[in-house]
Amino acid sequence: MVKKYKFHYDDVSDRLMISRKKSSDVIDGSVRILNMVFDFTTSEEVANIELLDASDYLESLDIDSEILNKLTEAEFNFQHVSGGYLISIVLKSGKKVIGVPYN
Repeated sequence: MVKKYKFHYDDVSDRLMISRKKSSDVIDGSVRILNMVFDFTTSEEVANIELLDASDYLESLDIDSEILNKLTEAEFNFQHVSGGYLISIVLKSGKKVIGVPYN
């Protein structure tokens, strides 16, 4: 099944929100880790993420934050790996695709 992502960048509050929540998902709770907020479903899957201070975070990785104002697609990956988690964000603007790690 292909996951559908919705996204919104609010330049006033500098927050990037990406959602893959299905209409049948029920949000059970949220966790904030540093500048990232994760919404979990009752089936313990990540349904939404919110990157706070998004432009500052991208700039700290030497990524031009102007992409946030030109996004055509955005998605995230959240995987359990060896007792920890691998989190990544993919931002697309036209033909430009940027992988953004989150550690």
